[in-house]
Amino acid sequence: MRIMTTPTFSTTQSISELRDQQSIYLKALQILIQDGSSMEKAQKTVCWNRLTRLHEAMPNQYLNPEHLFLQMLADTAAINPSKRKSR
Repeated sequence: MRIMTTPTFSTTQSISELRDQQSIYLKALQILIQDGSSMEKAQKTVCWNRLTRLHEAMPNQYLNPEHLFLQMLADTAAINPSKRKSR
């Protein structure tokens, strides 16, 4: 039985913990995009840092956050072309 811990933002997490919580970081990145955040702003967030650590540890399994950001941005623009914002 696996117990999921609450994500913390001040301690360094193990790769296993990052893997378990990847969906949280992807959701946070999606919310940033929906709110119109720029890539530069997103790069300063905890979710970007955690996704970067995952990518650097296992690049064949996890995409670079920059790639994820651009892919999610394109998907969001395709779904809601009138909601495109630039900040």
